[in-house]
Amino acid sequence: ADLDGLTTMQQADAAHYPMVVDSGSTVVSLNSNDAFSHLLVTSHECSYADSSGETTDDQHASTTDTDDFESEVSASSDSSTSVPSTAQSKIDGGSLFAYRVPTGKDAWKTKPWTRSVIATGFKVQGQLSNMINPGAPGFVYSFFPTREGGIGSDKKWHRPLIGLSGDCAESAYILRPIEEDTIEVGEDRSTKYALMCEIKCSSTVGSLAVGYDDFYTTVAEQQSGYAKIYVPCYEQDKVLVFALGSGEDEDVMDDGW
Repeated sequence: ADLDGLTTMQQADAAHYPMVVDSGSTVVSLNSNDAFSHLLVTSHECSYADSSGETTDDQHASTTDTDDFESEVSASSDSSTSVPSTAQSKIDGGSLFAYRVPTGKDAWKTKPWTRSVIATGFKVQGQLSNMINPGAPGFVYSFFPTREGGIGSDKKWHRPLIGLSGDCAESAYILRPIEEDTIEVGEDRSTKYALMCEIKCSSTVGSLAVGYDDFYTTVAEQQSGYAKIYVPCYEQDKVLVFALGSGEDEDVMDDGW
């Protein structure tokens, strides 16, 4: 993923950064020969949710004011190197990690890859249907809210959204980038994300898809050019479709995203 806006750099400057050969994703936000800054990895851990359904205050923690939204998943950006450290004690259940790729010729071979915890707290919902190789979360995708890519309506580059399939957590998640005035020493500002929404499906969500074409326009109100998020609910034989938008009427300009 490019969380630093490297695609906006001059080609000569971007040459110092690693280049994409094949993003390997069904959701294309980077093309061949684009520079990238981070490698996004999920742990797909088999940690089961409390059968009582109760959650603690810590499980509802978030990096932003989202008191009106309750979820067991917390988005944070506690950075640590790839070697064990005390910061890793904050990991709870399945997690989404971002590894910053060292810059410079062959630096990826010799320099440490700094790891940041973007989100943690993903738990498997124990069901008969997901007893084979259960884990959470699943695949991760970076994508932009509009077809135009990283350049928002304010003409500035913005970090991508992150889509996350919960797999046996039985939900899909969308994370949005946040900006903080101050960060702790060693933290990676580019990996600061907060939970935007959770789509509870009550079934396995192994993957996601994102497109920008208009969908079923005769009955579904939507804004052209904005992302459509496709969420497969495996055991229910359904695919849910959600459309992003500016949050305003078509004739009203929005700020950035």
